[in-house]
Amino acid sequence: MILFEQLESLVPQGIFAKLTPPQIDEVLGNLAAAARNHWIRLAEGDTSHLRHDYISGILPVETKFMQATVTLVGEVAHMLENGDPATLDMRTTLLGPNVPEAPFGKKGKRRAAAGHFYRAVPFRHTTPGSKDSPRGKTIGQEMGSAYSGHEAVADAKKLGKEIYGWAKKLSPSRSAPGGGTVYGGRLKAGHAPKLRAHHKTDIYAGMIKEKKVYEKADQSQYFTFRTISEAVTIGWMRGPIPARNYAQKVSQFVKELAPKAVAALLEG
Repeated sequence: MILFEQLESLVPQGIFAKLTPPQIDEVLGNLAAAARNHWIRLAEGDTSHLRHDYISGILPVETKFMQATVTLVGEVAHMLENGDPATLDMRTTLLGPNVPEAPFGKKGKRRAAAGHFYRAVPFRHTTPGSKDSPRGKTIGQEMGSAYSGHEAVADAKKLGKEIYGWAKKLSPSRSAPGGGTVYGGRLKAGHAPKLRAHHKTDIYAGMIKEKKVYEKADQSQYFTFRTISEAVTIGWMRGPIPARNYAQKVSQFVKELAPKAVAALLEG
């Protein structure tokens, strides 16, 4: 949480003495709004897929007499803000006790005949040049971007365009009446190298083109599905998360902005 309540510590005392309580409230509100916008911009530039949860955790400004606050909430958001030095086995979160056991076609884990749990995890691949949107609207990784810096790929952007060229030719998968999906074509393996040594195939193998029909236009989305299982112990490990410390940067931003904001108010 960033709390704005001691404006006198941010501006010279002689200038602060000229402000009335309503003016102090106005400046604090403006500073808090500017801080929140700056905070969001910092998070939007983050490369982690967790940035969507982080941005969602930056709450709207709350104001009351002589005080304004901007608060960050959520376990994932604070994990990105403060960092997490631990390596996490994703089986504990995707197949753990808090995940419901569900039948085929429903969201959740499934029990194999041998007794262990598994589930298919969808990965969305956005088209080359896609702009990032708020969580819940467009989530995914731009085609080719995962191979940036890969030793076997000279031009990740070019690869992304090639993958998209093949993917958009796929026959579409559509929602079936009454639920479920009628699957169309799937992208064959081999259009890209393996991303990691332990992977069985490239990350685009098996990609589908899901087509949705709207009143004014059709829209295609591209997905692959990968299985996480308790029976396989390699892969699906999340490495340590470095602390972003965006809140500290926002506080510094406010310290630099406050004198200018007060001066502008008095001049106005």
